[in-house]
Amino acid sequence: MKTYQSILTYLLLFLGLALILKFFGLISLTGSEIFSYALIFYGISDVYLSLGNNRKISLFFGTIFFLIGILFYVLNNFLIFWDYQLLLPSILIIPGIAYLMLNYDNPSNKKFLIIGTVLIFGGLIVIILNGQFNLLLFYQSLFKISSLYWQIALVAVGILILISFEERK
Repeated sequence: MKTYQSILTYLLLFLGLALILKFFGLISLTGSEIFSYALIFYGISDVYLSLGNNRKISLFFGTIFFLIGILFYVLNNFLIFWDYQLLLPSILIIPGIAYLMLNYDNPSNKKFLIIGTVLIFGGLIVIILNGQFNLLLFYQSLFKISSLYWQIALVAVGILILISFEERK
């Protein structure tokens, strides 16, 4: 419980500092961007603390908060127009990934794998039926994003390698 209080304290400090810096014009983030960063931070922290500790509800909602934060980040920083055609796939895919995280935490419980897979495929089917999916455009966007954020991916891979070395010891 003390760890969750620390996370909330740091989250409130981040939000307060970001709003103060925005008020004085030192940063040029919108309220939506600050909110997305807060959701990402809280979601990652919640997932990290929940994995392996039999906290299914916390893991589920932490994953959802993280993915909603990522969704807001993408909508704020890329030319994607939010409309009803994105709403239903998001409502299906985000909980689907959360259920897959529950399966990752407890692989013996296959119902989470089945529910997650069904929700994700349902979201993908809605995207395909709406005519919003274009494989060439997807790969072009993926290449553009990876060329912009390759440093972050490199750091993430480095951290994962360090963690794997620590776990082996």
